[in-house]
Amino acid sequence: MKSAFLDRLHSPDRPVLVFDGAMGTNLQVQNLTAADFGGAEYEGCNEYLVHTKPEAVATVHRAFYEAGADVVETDTFGGTPLVLAEYDLADQSYYLNKAAAELAKSVAAEFSTPDKPRFVAGSMGPGTKLPTLGHVDYDSLKDAYVVQVRGLYDGGVDLLLVETCQDVLQIKAALNAIEQVFAEKGDRLPLMVSVTMETMGTMLVGTEMAAALAILEPYPIDILGLNCATGPDLMKEHVKYLSEHSPFVVSCIPNAGLPENVGGQAFYRLTPVELQMSLMHFIEDLGVQVIGGCCGTRPDHIKALADIAKDLHPKERQPRYEPSAASIYSTQSYAQENSFLIIGERLNASGSKKCRDLLNAEDWDSLVSLAKSQVKEGAQILDVNVDYVGRDGVRDMKELASRLVNNVTLPLMLDSTEWQKMEAGLKVAGGKCILNSTNYEDGEERFYKVLEIAKEYGAGIVIGTIDEDGMGRTADKKFEIAKRAYEAAIAFGIPATEIFFDPLALPISTGIEEDRENGKATVDAIRRIRQELPDCHILLGVSNVSFGLNPAARQVLNSIFLHECMQVGMDAAIVSANKILPLAKIDPEQQQVCLDLIYDRREFEGDRCTYDPLTKLTTLFEGKTTKRDKSGDANLPVEERLKRHIIDGERLGLEEALNEALKLYAPLDIINIYLLDGMKVVGELFGSGQMQLPFVLQSAQTMKAAVAFLEPHMDKDDSADNAKGTFLIATVKGDVHDIGKNLVDIILSNNGYRVVNLGIKQPVENIIEAYKEHKPDCIAMSGLLVKSTAFMKENLEVFNQEGITVPVILGGAALTPKFVHQDCQNTYKGQVIYGKDAFADLHFMDKLMPAKSSHNWDDSQGFLGEYATENGNSVTTDDGAKTNFGIEEEKLIDASEQSREPEVIDTVRSEAVDPDLERPVPPFWGTKILQSSDISLDEVFPLLDLQALFVGQWQFRKPREQSREEYDQFLAEKVHPILAEWKGKVMAENLLHPTVVYGYFPCQSQGNTLLIYDPELVSQNNGQIPPDATAIAKFEFPRQKSGRRLCIADFFASKESGITDVFPLQAVTVGEIATEYARKLFAGDNYTDYLYFHGMAVQMAEALAEWTHQRIRQELGFGHLEPDNIRDLFQQRYQGSRYSFGYPACPNMQDQYTQLELLQTERIGLYMDESEQVYPEQSTTAIISYHPTAKYFSA
Repeated sequence: MKSAFLDRLHSPDRPVLVFDGAMGTNLQVQNLTAADFGGAEYEGCNEYLVHTKPEAVATVHRAFYEAGADVVETDTFGGTPLVLAEYDLADQSYYLNKAAAELAKSVAAEFSTPDKPRFVAGSMGPGTKLPTLGHVDYDSLKDAYVVQVRGLYDGGVDLLLVETCQDVLQIKAALNAIEQVFAEKGDRLPLMVSVTMETMGTMLVGTEMAAALAILEPYPIDILGLNCATGPDLMKEHVKYLSEHSPFVVSCIPNAGLPENVGGQAFYRLTPVELQMSLMHFIEDLGVQVIGGCCGTRPDHIKALADIAKDLHPKERQPRYEPSAASIYSTQSYAQENSFLIIGERLNASGSKKCRDLLNAEDWDSLVSLAKSQVKEGAQILDVNVDYVGRDGVRDMKELASRLVNNVTLPLMLDSTEWQKMEAGLKVAGGKCILNSTNYEDGEERFYKVLEIAKEYGAGIVIGTIDEDGMGRTADKKFEIAKRAYEAAIAFGIPATEIFFDPLALPISTGIEEDRENGKATVDAIRRIRQELPDCHILLGVSNVSFGLNPAARQVLNSIFLHECMQVGMDAAIVSANKILPLAKIDPEQQQVCLDLIYDRREFEGDRCTYDPLTKLTTLFEGKTTKRDKSGDANLPVEERLKRHIIDGERLGLEEALNEALKLYAPLDIINIYLLDGMKVVGELFGSGQMQLPFVLQSAQTMKAAVAFLEPHMDKDDSADNAKGTFLIATVKGDVHDIGKNLVDIILSNNGYRVVNLGIKQPVENIIEAYKEHKPDCIAMSGLLVKSTAFMKENLEVFNQEGITVPVILGGAALTPKFVHQDCQNTYKGQVIYGKDAFADLHFMDKLMPAKSSHNWDDSQGFLGEYATENGNSVTTDDGAKTNFGIEEEKLIDASEQSREPEVIDTVRSEAVDPDLERPVPPFWGTKILQSSDISLDEVFPLLDLQALFVGQWQFRKPREQSREEYDQFLAEKVHPILAEWKGKVMAENLLHPTVVYGYFPCQSQGNTLLIYDPELVSQNNGQIPPDATAIAKFEFPRQKSGRRLCIADFFASKESGITDVFPLQAVTVGEIATEYARKLFAGDNYTDYLYFHGMAVQMAEALAEWTHQRIRQELGFGHLEPDNIRDLFQQRYQGSRYSFGYPACPNMQDQYTQLELLQTERIGLYMDESEQVYPEQSTTAIISYHPTAKYFSA
């Protein structure tokens, strides 16, 4: 393909190319009549204008070229026969598309020069019927696109643009229509695809950006990006994802903001300069190379873009695409860390009687329910097989797959021996599927036919190790077939990352001699495929290996075989996840017998078999079921029982086990060998996501109880000097947050370390004094606030001055690995470590202490000798993943690096905020206090943010491999009862003292400043602010530099208006008792209760803030607009918003002093302490705007 457009796009200077603006918007301003459209019956059919009034279309093209556009789009957005049929013009489709292309090309010729060539993109819109929603079938849509593409191609367009895409299946139909025409013509054109992400963050049918990329990555696209639906502000998240992951050039063609209804017409407010500034950021920071405008953009918008495009070059990108399958909603990565890709096996008519019966009854709803049940069991992809003798498989696949697409969020593996059935599924499943399978059994023709389908629909492919001679039985034969298929598939254009080899797990349970080697042959074949065929995947249908055994034996053998295959490279399996056991739950004897069976380790004396693992396995499981028998736990050795007590956090029977152990071992040996071994397992389970934090703390409490029980049995010298090392930790000056620090204390102290916990708000002098007294092996500093990171850096400088060089761990939500490893490490002469979590700190200490004892640690260099090799001479304890919980790195940049140029303050009121609305009158002026007796906790409890409580505070996080349904069931069975228990405890023991002070203050805005007046003054003046009144307080707020240019002051009536407005303020606390009770729990080693209560107190303060805000909305007369459910409440689907100082819209923390003075919060015991934080800790304050436009925003 020779293309001047691609030559320009990929030229060495990497120019930013500018597309035109809105065709429809710029036709409307010409005030065209029905006659211009060829009659009333064609009015509104813009595509027909190229026939009836071509000069109107040429005027639009010419205006955009004059503005500096590099590319204009043809007037063919609705140019398929399907859309034109609505005007009875279907038979004119080819002609209109060709005429539109020729018209645009003729105008391009007027402006094109060697220095600035002009191009024409053939516009192909989504039409009015979406295949995923059943509006039109795939073949009809593809045929319609073929007609359009022929016209555009013959009209001479420079590239084809599939735009405003709302359905991924529609995109596939368009792209495959294009490929059909390219095949007819014997040549190609460049391809651009532009998807439309709605305001809810997905395409119209629900597709996330990651899924859209996964689905489109297999296609030969040149440019992929976004257009329409929103302005650039709502596109940033999606553009950023493409910037980081897409292998294609990235484009962004936004609307001029979100449309507003003005006089029955769509009105777009975004100015040319605002559009220019947004896209400048996308180019320079996100690497966008193609820009333009969609709905509402005029030539002046495009001129603004062309002006910056001349001098800008897109940022160099280094995208990292992760091969994945996808449903129409979301992706499923092929790679699974420490696990395998789980493919559900129960929706298979060939292997499941239940599935066959439902299929034969055409009970589609029950089949969908069967699919959903596999989601609950942990399946990540669904295998779908409708092969059943006597039925119309093509119809069945279409009926079932079309229902699964809209009811199940998992990708599909379309499974059949007949390619026609797989293609039928692909025509209704718009995601990125996997085809199962192809092989050489029927020769190369069928093998290549399935590859052809996979390539056409962008699917992955399973290849079985079967050739013309039948199944590969030996490892050599399996590998020989795999290598042949691998080379053929890659030569055909299928990437290795999209190939799944199935080396066929054949039964080893039949007793037939030729089957005895099946297990070993499969394992050996997997090993060779993984070693010699790079980047491919290996998949097994695991359950075949145990065919014929009883269910309990099958479950164990399948689990052991799966583990063996994983060890040598298998990374996907068709299996029922709930029928696989972890090795730790399988008896060692059973494990050994299964291994002997898999590797055929029979024993013979002459010809007589003296040991047959198949016979032994059958005997072991005779009469057994798949339910676990726990009766044998009491018979475990005491060493194993102690370990299990720690892992399970079980204190019942602990003392008996310890007394028994004391008869055999010294107390120190019990602690250092058996108990700490259990804690090590706990750490591994937590690190792999298999154990939640509250259960970790239960284990720590059990460990603490065990050590306390053993201490009287120790010699004084033993108990005094038993620590593995000394660890000094403190929350830095100005920070009262201690939960993270205390968790570190709990984990390290119960893993054998002596922890010196200095507490919160510790100045550097205290840390240095403690260092001199305790001589720790490591210092850790914790902090939640952004300003705490600056104190940490300052402390490191003081450490240098004091000659302190021990390793320092920094942890807390405001930190990023980059800040720690670069800024802080460059400051400190010793080593600085990023403390991702408590177990990362433990992991580091467990490596530090042996290194120090063997003289393989140097404070300035880090690990030495063999430890340097093992640890990469690095003290980094994480994978670099960010843990800053949304706090942007820019906030951590040293102030000295900021620009010193004087800033011009924009004080012009935002046009997005309507000043002409009725201002409410509050029920009183001034403040009011609500004591605990005035507040029913029963009203506050329902406002708890359970997501923040369960996941953020209590850290019951969903493991990656767990389905949403399983996680929800876990929450219902385990976590909600904990919440109910603590609600009852809080009420019964009066552990929270909710108290509120809130009020209404008269106010007016002046530029970016809000002026606050004395409530008494207004009360004496009939509720009005006197013209000569002096403000008693002022709040100055920042204004957004682009977009809607919002500022909080805009939400209130201006001083010039003379209108008296109301400024609500609130401060809430659950009382000092919450802080005191949490400290009491921690001091008493009640770690789990400490976590539960502390988290609940924090979230109850937030719920109390929500309750107070709700009361204010009702008192101001907006109660009727309240949402009727908690989810909408948390989504701010009520009128107005509340803001807290320190957040982006009102970042000045010093203003909080003024707020507390206005509210006189000292009356409820709430004040700013010396560290500039609100005390008590479980308290929160807010300012409130009732204006409908007021929502969260960043300024």
